[in-house]
Amino acid sequence: MPWRPFHEDGVLASWRQVIPTAFTLAAMFVGFLSILTTIQGMVAGGNPCRFYQWSAKLIMLAMVFDGLDGNVARWLGGQSEFGGELDTYVDLTAFGIAPAILVFAVTLPHKDPFWRILLPSCVALSGVVRLARFKVKDPLRGQGGYAGLPITANASWVALFCFVTLIPPRDELTGKLGVLFLVGIAIFIVLQVSRFHYPKPTKKAALFVPCLILVALFLFAPRPWNARVAIVMIAGGLVYVFLGPLFFKGMEAHRARKEAVEP
Repeated sequence: MPWRPFHEDGVLASWRQVIPTAFTLAAMFVGFLSILTTIQGMVAGGNPCRFYQWSAKLIMLAMVFDGLDGNVARWLGGQSEFGGELDTYVDLTAFGIAPAILVFAVTLPHKDPFWRILLPSCVALSGVVRLARFKVKDPLRGQGGYAGLPITANASWVALFCFVTLIPPRDELTGKLGVLFLVGIAIFIVLQVSRFHYPKPTKKAALFVPCLILVALFLFAPRPWNARVAIVMIAGGLVYVFLGPLFFKGMEAHRARKEAVEP
């Protein structure tokens, strides 16, 4: 009898589905670990910036696993409804809640508590709305592009910006850097629930592999090289955020022309 990891109903019927699901669970674990690391930095006392930088790294590592699960599933022919559902919870935890808690920890610590709570709450709520609409309105699960900015864009902005700017002994984002950080978050959370369409860069290996290499360099390169890689990724992310809808329209126009000439 073939090994079935969960149940005879075929939720996960073969190793082809188990392997990508393992990557999804790894992303969930790492995202939750990022939350715990941020909380540890808040309660540890002293200078917590090292905790926050590790939290940022863990968010980016979660993105690696999250990008691998879908690609591995397609390469192995192991897509499953269970994996698709699980991925939504991973996105909410690792790219919605974890960045929101990191924002709460590093910004506006000496301001009115209302404002300190409002922005992280908006990050979480925007992510929830984004993911719910994604599930209801997109049966292809992003394979044809995204309606609204992907939740990972704001998560990467939070993680990379925090990592680059929270250099010891700095342990919070204030001044002009803090304003830039907060303005970026505000723009991104609005774009998440907008009707702008974005292409899916991780769908093609020619784009996914370079992104994977950059994140690996960010995670494992020694200082100050990883900070420089983070700056490169921030710049690339901003290009995607603001020019992505134009790229998507170009792709749609190219697809329409191709279909028009085909017999």
